Parts: sequence; C-alpha cells; structure tokens
Amino acid sequence: MTAGALPHTVEVRTLAARAVSLAGVVDPAKLTRLSAAIVAANGAIVVSADFDRDEEGRYVVAMQVSANVLVTCQRCLGTLEQTVASTTSLAVVWTDEQAAQLPPRYEPLIAEAEIELWEVVEDELLLALPSFSYHSDANCGVETGVQASGGDGEGFARENPEKDNPFSVLQSLKGEKDS
Repeated sequence: MTAGALPHTVEVRTLAARAVSLAGVVDPAKLTRLSAAIVAANGAIVVSADFDRDEEGRYVVAMQVSANVLVTCQRCLGTLEQTVASTTSLAVVWTDEQAAQLPPRYEPLIAEAEIELWEVVEDELLLALPSFSYHSDANCGVETGVQASGGDGEGFARENPEKDNPFSVLQSLKGEKDS
C-alpha cells in the first residue's frame, strides 16, 4: 500500500493487474470544480483506492473518498460544516457499449491507458455533495427568525378558527334542498 500524496495520473489497468492499493491525500485547492461548489475545505481530501480484477476478469477500482467541507446553508446563507464521503466500485472499460454491459454493482470508468485520478476523486466528491444543505432548525431559525414546526403547529401562523367558512352558504342551501 502506498501512502502520502495521491498521484495525479495512473495507469489503471496496470495497477489492477498487480492488485495495487493506493492511499493518500489530495489538496482541495487543486480541484477547481469542487472549489467552485463549496465555500472551503477543512483539511485534505482522504482517498483510498484498491485496484484489482474481479472474478470475470474486469479491471475494477474500489474507492473511498472523504473530505470535511464548508458549504452554504440554503436557509440562512451562513456556512455549514459537512463531512462528504463516497464509497464506490468502478469498472474500467474502453467504450460506452462496454459500460452499458456492466453489472449494476459497478459504475463505469471509461479510460484509455491512463486516468486522471484526481478528476475521478473530484467527480466522486461532487456526486456525494448534498443537493441542498441546511443547518438544524434550531440553529438556522435563530438567525432567520423562522422556526420550524414542532409537530403541534408551534412556530407557524395559526388560522383564525372563528373565520367564516366560504362554503357555509352551500351548506345552508343544501339544508334547504333536503327539507
């Protein structure tokens, strides 16, 4: 197993044929698409990749990626710390047709000789990011002035129960017709 900085490019089929395991870190500043999707990263991105061949001879990569990131809360627009993690099994293929033939347990990784390992790590993190990030109701409600319901309607405006029912006229007409 190799530890330390993760290599930028690798020959995935060669590593899989030799059953190599890589573990390392990637500087989040080097991943521009991820940097655009988050506010900041707290520390390095930790990656573990096990290259191997499966029982049918496919070149496969079992990858675990995790990072602590700061994202924008969609409710109060403050920063929110989240741990983003992904575990995936990738099968290396040459074409889209081969990708379509893969079993559902694998995600396709279309590659020629070498792959940009950092791009694969970045893709996995972007897919693992939640679509919308929110603080807990207690934390966010204090800043925004909006409190979520505790199940009994508390925190939301309540309707006036004495308000006239617009269908009361219909009820009276129905009562006259039945008479």
